[in-house]
Amino acid sequence: MLEEAAEECRKLCESGRVLCVRGDCASVEDMAKVRDAVIKEWDGIDTLIITAGVSALQPLMTVAGVTVTKDGLSPPHATTEVMNHAVGVAKAALDGNFIGPYIAAITFIPLLTSCSKSPSILLFSSVAAIIPAPTRTLYASTKSASLVLFQALAIEHPRISFLSFLPATIEGDFRASAVDTPPNSSPVIHEADPNKYGLRRDVVASRCIQAIDRKEKTVFMPQYMRIGHLMYWIWPAYVEWRARVKYNFRAE
Repeated sequence: MLEEAAEECRKLCESGRVLCVRGDCASVEDMAKVRDAVIKEWDGIDTLIITAGVSALQPLMTVAGVTVTKDGLSPPHATTEVMNHAVGVAKAALDGNFIGPYIAAITFIPLLTSCSKSPSILLFSSVAAIIPAPTRTLYASTKSASLVLFQALAIEHPRISFLSFLPATIEGDFRASAVDTPPNSSPVIHEADPNKYGLRRDVVASRCIQAIDRKEKTVFMPQYMRIGHLMYWIWPAYVEWRARVKYNFRAE
């Protein structure tokens, strides 16, 4: 998939200056390798776009092996074994959604500051980072952590233009990366088919480029999600109900 993306970039790039380096964003060694390759080939960069992340699709108690029914919880308590499993799942979500962006910031902020006259960083987050959603407890909380991290970094590094991109559901197979999917199982998707109702990837990509060029601070997509964020503080019960409807979640 990485090489396919690189080939698509080569077709679009007139200069042909496309650098493709495979690495794990949660690995210090891999990110240092990417940085060194960028310095060697390009002498630096002007814009960093952080899109890496993982999904998590299940209610937290499901991950912990506890089923919520109209008669109560079954079993009544999470076992030590399953609790350890839930902690492992949380660590996997943290690696993809927080540690990865964290390492990217440490790796590339000094490079951007030293080599670019107009440095920019786009963090590809999610509207779930600011509007809570059922079945997205791990995903939303880890995305929220990286969002606030980069908002604080924007204050610490005012020379860099920081952009937080907060889209709703996007088409594609991103949910296949769900870290809370049991082994040898397919991810359970609770909301309507993302490939039918989600935002188009090309439209989202174009909006990202536009926002970077305009040096925007925070972008909601679609724009009415900004109203949803405000509504959560004015009428939280309504937003919570709408979230349950979107994710077909029924609280017993």
